[in-house]
Amino acid sequence: MKAYLIAGLALTMVACTTASPKQFYRPAGAEQQVEISGRFNQLSFEHQVLINGSTVISGQLPYNYDDASFSGQFNEQPVSSDCHWRSKTDLECLVKINDEKAATLSF
Repeated sequence: MKAYLIAGLALTMVACTTASPKQFYRPAGAEQQVEISGRFNQLSFEHQVLINGSTVISGQLPYNYDDASFSGQFNEQPVSSDCHWRSKTDLECLVKINDEKAATLSF
């Protein structure tokens, strides 16, 4: 019975995670493009940015729906994610790589 409870809680946590569609971006002077995607957990308010499948930013948004900014690195270049709520159900995050707009993630 305990295993069912744990499995149910794990499924609930996974079911509350929203993924943004993948977007592609080619940095200035680069030959290859990168794949940018994101995740947002609606229970924990955790926000993640993934580049080429690797998590480069992970942080928790405030529960009071204030805007938040996060930073990380990809290939020794700075990555930022500036998130704001369009409404209490629509989150939008602007991702920049080396201070160039790379993607707008919507959750």
